[in-house]
Amino acid sequence: MTATIRPLGMLKSYIGDLKETTVDTGRSIRETLTSLGIDPQLVAGVFVNDEQQTKDYIVQDGDIVNFLAVIGGG
Repeated sequence: MTATIRPLGMLKSYIGDLKETTVDTGRSIRETLTSLGIDPQLVAGVFVNDEQQTKDYIVQDGDIVNFLAVIGGG
């Protein structure tokens, strides 16, 4: 079973600048991020099926997950 991951902004670079990728379900968002090589601290927002979730949310079959990057300024 799979879910669709859609990292936004600079987070796309972690999946080869693709618009989206699929991942296996049953892991937390935090574990999923780590499996993709994304430091969970780089992610400011997680939206699953257009609803905000925590990084402890367990990814379910058919979920569409969007990650928003932390924005830095200077």
